[in-house]
Amino acid sequence: MPEGLRSYKKREKLFYVKLVAGTKAFFGGFVSIPRRVVAWLGAKTTIVFIPHSEARSRRFGISRFLLGLASLFFIALLGFSLFATTRYTAARIQLRIAQGRAEEARAAVDELRDSAEILMGSALRFESKLAELLTAGASANLKQSAIPVEQALKAAGLASMLSMPATGGMAFREVERLKALSAYLDSALPSLDRITNTVAAQKDILSEIPNTWPIQGGIGHISMYFGQNEYPFSAGQWYLHTGIDISTYRSGDPILATADGKIIDASYTAELGNSVTIQHSHGFITRYAHLRSIRVKKGQQVAQGQVVGTLGNTGKSTGPHLHYEVHLGTSIIDPLRFLNVRKAVK
Repeated sequence: MPEGLRSYKKREKLFYVKLVAGTKAFFGGFVSIPRRVVAWLGAKTTIVFIPHSEARSRRFGISRFLLGLASLFFIALLGFSLFATTRYTAARIQLRIAQGRAEEARAAVDELRDSAEILMGSALRFESKLAELLTAGASANLKQSAIPVEQALKAAGLASMLSMPATGGMAFREVERLKALSAYLDSALPSLDRITNTVAAQKDILSEIPNTWPIQGGIGHISMYFGQNEYPFSAGQWYLHTGIDISTYRSGDPILATADGKIIDASYTAELGNSVTIQHSHGFITRYAHLRSIRVKKGQQVAQGQVVGTLGNTGKSTGPHLHYEVHLGTSIIDPLRFLNVRKAVK
């Protein structure tokens, strides 16, 4: 056999031997692991308790397996305790939230009950006013004596609701009373609509009568009243003042039309200065004199409260003021009569 082949065979055999030995060692190590684990778990650990006094110390031997089980049990117990504590804390928080909501609900119920009582008190006052209105309306429309209040209340439908029997619990009674009040208010709407239409018609009539304050914002004071007054340009001489003078101690305040109407004059004269004259329904005419400026034109339609000019000191005047007149047909009327009527209506 050649020398080279012999050397190769020798190396191959040596490699085979090492491979078999390594495989046995490798798998032998795996087989010995359980034995080693069992041996390690079976080994005992000694725990010594040494007291501070001169008493004898105590030794306890415990296997590592039991010690591991005890440790796992302690860890599990600790985890369960933490979980239970967390759940208990969350439950306490939820309970407090629920208690707070319950308190809010009780407070809301109390407020609802108080509101219902207030509402019923308002209903009683409404009952009285409605009875007066129904009584007056029947007397005016039917041309007969006033109907009894009980009959008016019966027609209104409120008396029976306010005298409901107190049956059931408190919440049930409040709900029933509120339902009855809601039904009553629904039934009262047609009557209130008729009243609204009547008031609207009266408002339309009032807007055609010069009964509002002629200076915007209701400002100013009367510096000279209607009637006999001393002539401001001649001491000791008296004359008939045909309107009222209203002063704000300044010029430029907006002057308003005191009723709906049509501008029949917007001009300047030496006596009245810049002046505006408005013709209204029912024979009324109003005049606004000594204006600083005029904001309307002749023939223009104006509404009550519309600006027609600004307060000034033009014409024969002793200072900034508005001279305001009211005419009815051929008669000159004290403007305060209509301003007082407007105040009473409000």
